[in-house]
Amino acid sequence: MSPVPERVSKDMGITHADFHRIRPGLFPDAQVEVFADGLRARWPDRHLVITLAPETRRRIALLSLPSTVVTIEFFGFTAEQRSAFLTHFDRRFQRGGG
Repeated sequence: MSPVPERVSKDMGITHADFHRIRPGLFPDAQVEVFADGLRARWPDRHLVITLAPETRRRIALLSLPSTVVTIEFFGFTAEQRSAFLTHFDRRFQRGGG
């Protein structure tokens, strides 16, 4: 019986094109299979699947921003490995502001 995956969903202010532009730096040490709506990253002892929901727009008054729900499913990751990956993921997609 395979382990039950851990799953994290994030509502992110990105398009699919934004995700795929930033994606290459996420997995320097994994084998990655890319799909239009996500990817699968494999290491020798674990893997994860990222799924991109259809793009939507978030409207605030006259402002319209992209929005995509990104779901990350972890298979074979320890709690520490999940935490480290999510920290890395959030930093890669962090945008500056001021």
